[in-house]
Amino acid sequence: MMRRSRHVGFTLLELMAVIAIIFVLAGIMMAAAGKAREIARRKRSEAILDIVATACERYWTLNHDYPYPNPDAIGLGSIDTFRSAYYENDEWSVEGYNVALVWMLSQPRHPEPLLSTHERWFEKIKHNVKGPDGRTLFKVVDGFGNVIKVQRPQQYYYVNTYIKLISPGPDGDFDATEDNLERYIKR
Repeated sequence: MMRRSRHVGFTLLELMAVIAIIFVLAGIMMAAAGKAREIARRKRSEAILDIVATACERYWTLNHDYPYPNPDAIGLGSIDTFRSAYYENDEWSVEGYNVALVWMLSQPRHPEPLLSTHERWFEKIKHNVKGPDGRTLFKVVDGFGNVIKVQRPQQYYYVNTYIKLISPGPDGDFDATEDNLERYIKR
């Protein structure tokens, strides 16, 4: 005859050990998921910079000038028409430059817009901004939700014919930090 034991469950110590192991594994998974999310946002930011850079290169091919959303810019790359249509003040920010760049690249004055604001991918990266006249304008944001900055060399403009697109990265700071992403567009 077989003898049955009265203790048919787990002890409290065994349950606590299993729960501790589950918490340790969950903590490791959370850290790995956070790192994977950071890498995905960085890759998305790089892809967005590439898309905008390609649109800028197409703009140069058609106009022989880069779109440079700066109130002081001259030539076909200037934004005088945009400024007079949408902004009355001269206070410009990085966000204002970004909105102007998207406006310049999505204008129907070309056979087809260089940056279509109606494409499915654009719906995911644009943020709507209201202009002074109530019209909806768009700005392009990187994978971290920060606007993309456009820079052009201040000195020797006709010698240094390039522009630089900058994503501030996860910290949102454009100053010289290690996490900024940059794309140079040069002819």
